[in-house]
Amino acid sequence: MLEAMQTMMMSASERKDVMASMSENFDKQDEPKLGIFWYSEKNDELFGVTSSYANELPFDSNGRKTVGTLHKTWWKKQQERAKAKGAPLGVFANDYTLLPRGRVFQVKDGHFELMCGSWINEHIVELVKDEFNLQDVPLEVKIDDHWEIGHGWSEEYL
Repeated sequence: MLEAMQTMMMSASERKDVMASMSENFDKQDEPKLGIFWYSEKNDELFGVTSSYANELPFDSNGRKTVGTLHKTWWKKQQERAKAKGAPLGVFANDYTLLPRGRVFQVKDGHFELMCGSWINEHIVELVKDEFNLQDVPLEVKIDDHWEIGHGWSEEYL
């Protein structure tokens, strides 16, 4: 049996320090983010968003940066969570490539790229801009077979 969790009240000094730490983030809320997402046509929303602030990530050897999380890995984790809880898999019962998905990168020259399939439209681009704080940055939308519905990793990429 687990021991009862111990809780403590914060001191006035700790509270002041914690509030100051959180206040330092006020100006960062609109910073551009990089990451992955899926688009739910049924709910007309992005889901499975995994992101980090662009300024917190390093450029790779190809001059791009994005989060390290792969769509395939994130999807598998959701399947395993549902199984562990004995819950229905729902949307996760299908392959991760069967729903529209995309990724946001930043290139060393400063512009941002939205990589996706040909399923993209202006409305979804606006949802991505809102989610990843990309309203005031140069953004290119690039379509590739990798992000087409039903496509994913293949031998050529391994």
